[in-house]
Amino acid sequence: MLKVLAAPGPVSYPMIAATMRNHDILIDFGKEGKADVILDSTVSLVRRGLRLDYITIKGLMVVSPDIGNRMGVWRKGSAADVLTRALLDKKGLKSQLVYSDDMGKLKEMLQNGEVDSIVVASVISKGKTFEELLGIPGSCGVHVNGDREGFISAYQEGIDIMKQDPQGSAEYVMKRLPVQVNPKMISDLPKVVTLLIERTSDYSDFEQLVKRYI
Repeated sequence: MLKVLAAPGPVSYPMIAATMRNHDILIDFGKEGKADVILDSTVSLVRRGLRLDYITIKGLMVVSPDIGNRMGVWRKGSAADVLTRALLDKKGLKSQLVYSDDMGKLKEMLQNGEVDSIVVASVISKGKTFEELLGIPGSCGVHVNGDREGFISAYQEGIDIMKQDPQGSAEYVMKRLPVQVNPKMISDLPKVVTLLIERTSDYSDFEQLVKRYI
């Protein structure tokens, strides 16, 4: 049995999808506890002091349409917030940040001219990724304590399922998440991000960057 501790966001979707076929996976949602596999954003893994073994998603969060003077940012203290503040410092800019827990509302704020830029998931709006703007290794990743081959096999199977059956897997994943998510945001994910299992190399610069802004 592969025990997984996952943040209930996009990083967990392929692993949930894998359980459509693989019943030897036990997933707990949250950020506290121990498991064979821990899935979270790359920022959160560094924040938690966990080794970042693999990158699993690239291009999840974007700045849309570009860096603005008044920027709407998803959730204060989130990975998006940490990376936005790091980006502004890197560019030497003093943009005003406006926070919201609702990505849909942020998009409305941009359309209404309340902000001139937003930081949201790429399934919400097109934009420039933090991989492009800040050179981060990836948006989400995994810390593996146990069976690496078991993790790789299961996660890759989940990626394949999401690509082969976007609607069916989205409905399945949505019903098993502890939070409410529009199934279209799940089914569209493989179209707008890169889902992969990439072994990390030296990410010390990224680690130092995150620790500077958390």
